[in-house]
Amino acid sequence: MMERRREKRVEVDYWASLNHPLRGTITCSIQDMSVSGVLLKLDEEMNFFVMMELDIRIHGDGWDNTMPALPVQVVRVDAREIALRFLDSVEDAWSPPDDDLDTDLGINNMSDIDEARRYTGMY
Repeated sequence: MMERRREKRVEVDYWASLNHPLRGTITCSIQDMSVSGVLLKLDEEMNFFVMMELDIRIHGDGWDNTMPALPVQVVRVDAREIALRFLDSVEDAWSPPDDDLDTDLGINNMSDIDEARRYTGMY
């Protein structure tokens, strides 16, 4: 299968809370993430639809919890998996780890990645 994504997607240990004016707040796990969007796994099927807009707040070690909620748009719905596109850039707050840097330095989490980038001058 040909990869059509522009940005690298990586598995992360983050979870998210989605907020919608009519549906309230929903929590879910993040399957993978890129600078352009996230793939979420919901505990149960919900009535999301493509083009629906809502806000997402990302939580977890290595994520800046002071960041405001990010506006997102649903781009794909498949049972309990929901793909969201960030409407604003997250590149200032997060970027996928560099594979070569991770392999060379044995890095396991975002704080290690940030530290390694500072140490090697890549940040």
